[in-house]
Amino acid sequence: MPETPVAVIGMRSGFLVLGFAVLFAAGCDNRPAQSLPVSDLQLAARCQPEHGCSATADGLNVLVRFDAPARALKPFPVSLKTDSDKPVERVMVTFLMRDMDMGLNRYRLERDAQGGWRGKVTLPVCVSGRSDWVAAFEMTTAQRQYRLQLPFVLGK
Repeated sequence: MPETPVAVIGMRSGFLVLGFAVLFAAGCDNRPAQSLPVSDLQLAARCQPEHGCSATADGLNVLVRFDAPARALKPFPVSLKTDSDKPVERVMVTFLMRDMDMGLNRYRLERDAQGGWRGKVTLPVCVSGRSDWVAAFEMTTAQRQYRLQLPFVLGK
């Protein structure tokens, strides 16, 4: 049965979409994070994110800071600075509550002019009234992934 123009157009569209998908995937970092060794950073002491919290592991020193008080439904800036000879390629932060599903609150921090990382985040209100959160930072270098769990409480 001969192909109709509609079928040919549909086939060409399908190949076009497939071609874009291949090009997009080639330009992305498809390396699974699980393939890199993982190091957990340890907080230096109890800290308050508004004043800065430092952590270290395997020669990577990190300073995390909330540059304004963290409050629900109000954007606040988050910054991260590293002191290491290991260049950090990517920084992600996920905000979660233990034993509570608060949806996906994941942000990619962008490199700033001083070589640090910055982002602005907004957290939802917990309908149960809880305000205890954990900021889970992931820093990726060429050879390793670093993780940091920073517990904090939202201000009123």
